[in-house]
Amino acid sequence: MSENNDNRRYRRYVVDGIHGNLLYSSDLEVLNISIEGAAIETTKRLELNREYTFKIKYKDVNLTLKGRVVWAILVSKEKKDSKAAIPVYRAGVAFADTLSEKANMLLDFIEENKIRTFENRLGTVRFKITKTENIKIDLPHRYKVKKISLAGMLAETEYPLEIDSHHDIELFLNDSVVNIVGRIANCEKLQAEKTVIYDTGIEFMQMSDRDIKLLENYLETLEDT
Repeated sequence: MSENNDNRRYRRYVVDGIHGNLLYSSDLEVLNISIEGAAIETTKRLELNREYTFKIKYKDVNLTLKGRVVWAILVSKEKKDSKAAIPVYRAGVAFADTLSEKANMLLDFIEENKIRTFENRLGTVRFKITKTENIKIDLPHRYKVKKISLAGMLAETEYPLEIDSHHDIELFLNDSVVNIVGRIANCEKLQAEKTVIYDTGIEFMQMSDRDIKLLENYLETLEDT
C-alpha cells in the first residue's frame, strides 16, 4: 500500500514482514589483543564467521577495524556487585584490515596500554591491556519496518535511539541485504500491551548504487499492491 504526500519527495509504502538489523556500539571486555586479532567477552551472542566492526578511541582519533569471529563459546560469570551468575559470550576475532595504515595506530594503542605479554599455543604474541572501555563493538539490533521509501523508513524498535545519531543498517529484502548509513530523524516512545516500543524515523544518508537499485526494484513490486 502506498501513501501520497505532497511534502515528501518519494512515495512511502506501508509494509509488513520486512525487518533488518541496526548496528550500534556496545561495550565489551578485551581479554587479550594483538595486531592480528583479539579474545573478547560480551553480554550479547556473537555469530560464528560473521564480521563485526570494532571502534577504538585512541587519543583524538577513532580507529575502525573489521573483525571476523573465528570461535565463540558461552560461559558464566559472576556480577561484580553480587554472586549471581550471568551468561557471557567469549569469542576469538581475527582482524581483517590491519595490513594498512591502521596497523601502526593499533600497535601504538597496544604498546601504550599493555600490562602483560604472553604467547598463545600458535606462537602469536598477545597483550592484556588497560582502558578496554576505549574499545567498542557494533552489534546488530533487530527492527521491523512499518513504512518505507527510497529516502527513509519508519521502523519499530525495542530500544530508544539518539536523535541525529548515524548508524550502519542492514535491510533484508527477499534474499538480499541492503546496506545503509542512516540518520535517526525522530524516535517516539509507544506503550504496547506488555512492553515499551519505539517508532523510529530513519533517513537514508548513504547507499551504494547496487543497494539503491535493490531498494528501487523492491519498491516497484509494491506499486500495484
